Amino acid sequence: MTAATDVEPRALRADAARNRERILVAARRVFSERGLEASVAEVAREAGVGKATVFRSYPTKDHLIAAIAYDRVRWVEDLITEALKQPDAWAAFKDLLADLAHRHATDLTHLEALARHSDAPLLTEARNAATAALRKLMDRAKKQGAMRADAAPEDIRTLFQGVTYAMTEEERRDLDAWARWADLFSNALRA
Repeated sequence: MTAATDVEPRALRADAARNRERILVAARRVFSERGLEASVAEVAREAGVGKATVFRSYPTKDHLIAAIAYDRVRWVEDLITEALKQPDAWAAFKDLLADLAHRHATDLTHLEALARHSDAPLLTEARNAATAALRKLMDRAKKQGAMRADAAPEDIRTLFQGVTYAMTEEERRDLDAWARWADLFSNALRA
């Protein structure tokens, strides 16, 4: 699959650029509330445009989802970059898990979009950058003696995905349940 985020976009007319941004904002909202099963027609309605306008910006629903996934991965990378500024890597790591857990509870697309397999180069690049930043944070926590030596960034993805798929629909939206899981995850990785 080739995603809309694969290449640098060519210069768009001002109205096309505004439509593209409205579509992306609408898709974030619609998919966040209803999950990735929501239709392109729902996104178009939310954006106040026709389906054809959506498809001019994002040739397929997968392209639109890849654009959202890219946005989500960059958000995670920004969180980790901020966490790296804290002197106590373990405290920063715990806060990161809490932020991720909160996002999972409030945004149905977060894990689903991140878990989708895509060979979109920019999405792959973003995932690699986020993983490298997380590895750096975890290595600091290990050096400070707070984290298990065998912990890896892939463990975080596995823990979040496993719990997400084991939860009921209602539990997936429960902030307290996710806060509990974030605490359990951190305890599992504590040295």
